[in-house]
Amino acid sequence: MRQILLIEDELIVAMDIKKSLEKEGENQVVSARNYVEAKTAFIKEDFNIIICDINLNDVKDGIEIIEELMQLKEVPVVYLTAYDNSEILNRAKETVPYAYLLKPFNELQLRMTIDLADLNFKKKEEGYVAIEENINKLEGLTKREKEILLVVATGKTSKEIGKCLNISQHTVDQHKKNIKKKLNLNTIGELVSFTMTTNLDHVF
Repeated sequence: MRQILLIEDELIVAMDIKKSLEKEGENQVVSARNYVEAKTAFIKEDFNIIICDINLNDVKDGIEIIEELMQLKEVPVVYLTAYDNSEILNRAKETVPYAYLLKPFNELQLRMTIDLADLNFKKKEEGYVAIEENINKLEGLTKREKEILLVVATGKTSKEIGKCLNISQHTVDQHKKNIKKKLNLNTIGELVSFTMTTNLDHVF
């Protein structure tokens, strides 16, 4: 079940959102009406997503609360706002939210926005894991293999790589074969894709 923290000071709006998201049994919504309640709940429980009204009548507005919570743990955020104000939205952008919902919104808009924010965050997390795994694989390469991998990332052919490193094309091809084996890759295309999706600053 998905745990959602709802930060909303308007009781009726909070109740409507909670009812909409919980009625199919796939979400559990914890409501907070102010900064203290939001921080207490966030520390106490493990949330998958936050829905936060920007315009809170409290010591901190929604953006300030999210800035503080994100220092504790990164969670996808969907902002609610009644105003299409560029200054406010520019402030909100600094916290890198996953979506905005402009009041008034309907149930379908709410559910779709929450689902997309959750999905995009999971894809991002999976990407981080994949990159970390790729970086770990680089540790098994020799110095020469790492040099060749760096040049492969520039899109050069085996012949061009050989000229760059002053070795034969045959030697380059043999190194590529060894690199693919160590990285558990099958084709040159996969090798090129690996170089494009991995931070090669970690090669040396």
